[in-house]
Amino acid sequence: MGILRFVVWTTLCIGLGIFLGTYELGGKTPWQSMQGAWKQQAPRLEKVKGEAGDLVDDVKKKVSTQDVAQPKERHDKEDREAIDQIISKRSKG
Repeated sequence: MGILRFVVWTTLCIGLGIFLGTYELGGKTPWQSMQGAWKQQAPRLEKVKGEAGDLVDDVKKKVSTQDVAQPKERHDKEDREAIDQIISKRSKG
């Protein structure tokens, strides 16, 4: 059954490709019509792509934490010992 399904879908895809590449509608094949539509939209898409890239760069700059100094921990010896005791109690139980 799987082989039959594969053969049917393959045949349909090949038939669609032949139709798109050879059958003429209004003096052009559907494939040529799609290419023309894509070429008309390409400049607009490139403009949107460029604007989106600029927005992404701006967000990355705002979110970046490399420029911000990392906070430093200021614990004395007693604080560290207390934390170690709490950790050791929780890990035992």
